[in-house]
Amino acid sequence: MRVYEFAKLLSVSNKELIAELATNGFEVKSHMAALSPEAIDFLNKKVTEKKNLESAQKQVPSKDEKAALHTQSRVDKPQATKIETPQPAPKEAPALRPQAPRVFTEQKVATRITEEPMSSIEVVAVPMTVGQLAEKIKKPASELIITLLRQGIVCAKNQLLTEKMIESIGRQFGFSVVAPKAEKRDVQQRVSVATQGEHLRKPIVVIIGHVDHGKTTLLDFIRKTRVASREKGGITQHLGAYEAETPQGGLIFLDTPGHEAFKNIRGRGLNIADIAVLVVAADDSVMPQTVEALKTAQAAQVPIIVAVNKIDKADKTRLEVVKRDLTRYDLVPEEWGGQTVIVPISGKTGQGVDQLLELIVLQSQIMDLRSQEDRTAQGFVLESKQEKGRGPVATVICRDGTLHVGDYFLAGTLVGKVTSLVNSYGHQLKKVGPSVPVQVGGFTELPQAGDVFKAISEAEYKKVRDGRSTGVQPVLAKKVFSGEGINFIVKTDSTLTQEALITSLEKVSEKMDEKFQIIAAGVGNITESDIEFASDTRSQIIALHVKVEPSAALAAQKTKVSIRLYDIIYKLLEDVEAQLQKAAPIKMVAKKIGEAVVRKVFDIKNVGVIAGSYVKEGRFVRDARVTVWRGKKKVAEGPIRGLERDRKSVKEVHAGFEFAFLVDGFNEWEVDDRVECFIDIPDNK
Repeated sequence: MRVYEFAKLLSVSNKELIAELATNGFEVKSHMAALSPEAIDFLNKKVTEKKNLESAQKQVPSKDEKAALHTQSRVDKPQATKIETPQPAPKEAPALRPQAPRVFTEQKVATRITEEPMSSIEVVAVPMTVGQLAEKIKKPASELIITLLRQGIVCAKNQLLTEKMIESIGRQFGFSVVAPKAEKRDVQQRVSVATQGEHLRKPIVVIIGHVDHGKTTLLDFIRKTRVASREKGGITQHLGAYEAETPQGGLIFLDTPGHEAFKNIRGRGLNIADIAVLVVAADDSVMPQTVEALKTAQAAQVPIIVAVNKIDKADKTRLEVVKRDLTRYDLVPEEWGGQTVIVPISGKTGQGVDQLLELIVLQSQIMDLRSQEDRTAQGFVLESKQEKGRGPVATVICRDGTLHVGDYFLAGTLVGKVTSLVNSYGHQLKKVGPSVPVQVGGFTELPQAGDVFKAISEAEYKKVRDGRSTGVQPVLAKKVFSGEGINFIVKTDSTLTQEALITSLEKVSEKMDEKFQIIAAGVGNITESDIEFASDTRSQIIALHVKVEPSAALAAQKTKVSIRLYDIIYKLLEDVEAQLQKAAPIKMVAKKIGEAVVRKVFDIKNVGVIAGSYVKEGRFVRDARVTVWRGKKKVAEGPIRGLERDRKSVKEVHAGFEFAFLVDGFNEWEVDDRVECFIDIPDNK
């Protein structure tokens, strides 16, 4: 067991339990540390002492009761008998009431409990904490926690219980659970919000890691949906935000793509999240995007929990390999003396997933994430896109406050009015609280991913709206970067995808000899106006995750505009790179093909000086280039002009034959000059 698990059983804080263990010679690093068998034996003894203490406190009378009993005995008994009621020996009291260890000093144990039949207790089925329910049924909170633990539900004293959980506990203990009246419940909830102000909010958990290490498959298992199967090519290419209800509580997951092209998207997800789960495949271990993701998480100071995935199909020794590799990046496992929790899981079979969720919930409880639901909504734009029938929409997560349909909002420099709220399950909502991702309708333009989103008053909305330009926005964005070569127009389904694609294309351009330029970029399906623009600028259209409108397809056939549609970003990048390589001028390199020695020199009037030579190796060909060496000194170089053997013009002469030739611009031949012959061939690298 880990420290936090035993702390829950004892209903004490992690800090208190760690201090108690340290006092008794058991050194533990954190609440996540695994307890040794000796430490568990020690704590079991403490549990026994605690039970004895509670039992003794129920049986031993208080000081006032002792005095009352003593007085009563003196009044009731005749003095003549001189028989006194035996009094409890003061020295024996400690045996009945052993000194409680320091770890339990804050526990409030009733000195005298009047048992009430469970069947006579009625509890209204409204959400309440474990501690509140324990008080209602007059049972220790630890007893409820242990009961829930037996059902596979791990919770703390302040954990909120649902109506179903209360009904389940009622069946276990025998008390009655009654349904609340709707009006009474609503009033009670409003009073609770008004009095408490701040509420615990759901933690936002970002899933990070290398491509194809099973991030979406893990999330798919948690959500019990087929997220991974809907992704083209089996990879995630958007920043998905999903709600998940688990036995451990509600969680919000951000699923980030692992491909290198989406580095900025992963960084944005980490800046929004409370906790990061780094998924590492057991069969691959640490890969390039794993390193990039964990370094980004460390820079953002987000707590990291490592999930070693695919443990079901990997050799058992692979877990130790992953742990060793992680230590190179300051992620030292707790069992090796570090602070990093590493959980072996299988996103496919579900092995270890419950333990992972439990640790996520525990981490969030330690962080004490709170928000105020009754204040103005504030959050961030995750991504935006054009949606048919709704226009520009954006995925938004509010970190504070409640957003309602009809609220005015400001997102970056854009303003609008919320016309619709759709959650990750596709349900229409009238309002949404903190941490819950929703798709917001009501934008007139696409906001930028990462923009601050907040609700504003109608007066603020009109002020910002009237201060903005009312001109029509162009379908395509301004030129992104320029150069010589091929012209591209980029169309994508969202601003996040556009950002990732353009960044990747810039990297391709840097390493290629043939340059290209993106003359425009836009979000949404390819339209007829896109085709006209491409025709005017002699551009190609490359598109990711979008379709071609019928009118645009007809226009493209007439104007012969090239349109290439893609579902996977790396396929698009590979094709662009291949096209640039094909269009690039062929590089030529000189290759030596032969060597000869001059045996006789002829000066022919009106022709020039001819070198009579003998081919020692290789061959000499017409129109090749030669380099002339005299000893170790290079004396000339130039193209061959005329090549003869036996006074006949030939195309080439091979080793072992004599021949004669001229070189443009060189007439100072001498016998025994060494001549090397070169031709130009394509550089295949």
